[in-house]
Amino acid sequence: MKTEELIKKLENTDLPEIEIQSHKTSLKMALLDSDYFKKTGSFEIFRRYLALTVPALAVLVILGVVVISPKLTEAKALKIARNNPEINRLIEEKKMVLSDVKVKDGKAYILLNSSKTESTTGINVQKNNNASEDMEGAIVEVDLDKKEVSQINSINSEEVAPLNDKEKESAGEIANSEEVVGQIVPKEATIEKIQSSLPKKIRLIERNNVIEVTSETNGEQKAEVHYILDEKKWVVKVNLNERKVEEIEYSSDNNKGRD
Repeated sequence: MKTEELIKKLENTDLPEIEIQSHKTSLKMALLDSDYFKKTGSFEIFRRYLALTVPALAVLVILGVVVISPKLTEAKALKIARNNPEINRLIEEKKMVLSDVKVKDGKAYILLNSSKTESTTGINVQKNNNASEDMEGAIVEVDLDKKEVSQINSINSEEVAPLNDKEKESAGEIANSEEVVGQIVPKEATIEKIQSSLPKKIRLIERNNVIEVTSETNGEQKAEVHYILDEKKWVVKVNLNERKVEEIEYSSDNNKGRD
């Protein structure tokens, strides 16, 4: 028989079907157990819904407790403080601003400090109705339950950024040698005191369960030289690092300039 005839005969030969029963049974059970042939009941749908929504709800609750609630409390405290007449006076006359807020044990502590920007050129001469007032900043204590300001505690600049005797002496020398100071402060006026000036960059911290002020001076040193004559006062603010006078404050009833 030729090769071509043999190939053609083999291709046309009918082969018997071979059925492996165990294989068919295993395949049937596998298909029935698959998710494609399972009916999803109402409980299963609810379970899957909870699996998706509960984490999202938990995130919202945590966000509300950790972020939103404290911010609402801070906003409430700031509103109470702004309604206080004495704080309004300090904001208007001393150019102060309410800034940092800390909440502890049913009370809010708010930092009240200067909003004035430093002059980059020349000396800033400022008329102030209360040039003799030492308060450069304060911690405002708000009773959240009573919805009122309970205390306004002046910040002691000497505790925040203290100066030694040599630095105070240097501040006096810089102030007395400045020509503009001599034109504004009468020669008869004497130095009443020299103290450190409250740094511009301050914030509230909690230390030993007490809210207090800390500074971020980065080595910056400033001082205030207070002059007095016949109950009239002048305050000369000195930058010790640059050895220059930056600002002069005088009361509105003071004579500007020498007689």
